[in-house]
Amino acid sequence: MGVLYDPDYVYSAFKKVLEQYGFKNIRFHDLRHSCASLMVTKGDGINNVQKWLGHSDIGTTANIYAYLDYQSKVESAEKMSGILPIPADIQKSDL
Repeated sequence: MGVLYDPDYVYSAFKKVLEQYGFKNIRFHDLRHSCASLMVTKGDGINNVQKWLGHSDIGTTANIYAYLDYQSKVESAEKMSGILPIPADIQKSDL
């Protein structure tokens, strides 16, 4: 419509929607974090997340969201277990 919205209006309207539908009270900014977290979880690379969020420094994105890439960690661990087998005298339950 060519008119900027007042940020206070956006925040208050968002709060009303949360109350109307019985959702947990969160900050509007939390939607940004949720979006980025979902992107990482679904396999988007950290570079794509950085561009989507508009971070000028990838370190900002990586420091906040890189820990969410759990599946990559699992895949790396599985690859390493094939390279470095557990000796026969050590039980997996001991690890």
